[in-house]
Amino acid sequence: CYVSLKEHNKSAGTKFIKNILAMPEVIECYSISGEFDFMLKVVGANMESYYDFHVNKLSQAENVGHIQSVFVMGTIKETIVSV
Repeated sequence: CYVSLKEHNKSAGTKFIKNILAMPEVIECYSISGEFDFMLKVVGANMESYYDFHVNKLSQAENVGHIQSVFVMGTIKETIVSV
């Protein structure tokens, strides 16, 4: 999912990151440019568990302004690069 913050300052960003690091459902978090501030990769057992995460955890995190959920419908190409 994509997340934008209400406030854009170092303190607010640090608090959000601290909250995200404590959420086991979030397995990846990226700081991004554009309309949103962060992109999260979230896993759950089913849609009910994702809904619970979205409503009761992520939406309740301090300074969260807007959340947009995106779901993978199918895999067309997946490349694993080893260095």
